Amino acid sequence: MRYMGEIANREVVLIQYYNVLFHLIFRIGLDEYKKNILINRIDSGEVLLMKDIYIWCEQHQIPVDMKFIYRKDFSVTANLWNLYSFLRFHLEVKKKRR
Repeated sequence: MRYMGEIANREVVLIQYYNVLFHLIFRIGLDEYKKNILINRIDSGEVLLMKDIYIWCEQHQIPVDMKFIYRKDFSVTANLWNLYSFLRFHLEVKKKRR
């Protein structure tokens, strides 16, 4: 799932990966090619993991923000497992930044 919106010559693309929302911020006119490549990869059905999305953003210098959301359509167990996976990944990312 993705959503696009504009904020002052920037375009925000929202990618949902299970319980995690990725907010990718593309510069209009400068990052169009990068955005189209990522969107085409997702639309073609390529399986991208949370780590893959984050690494792609890092490699292409695309600012990204991640947020965990509780999904009512998932069981409590699935939500807890996804939260655990998200927190573990988030800690790994923070350790690499230091």
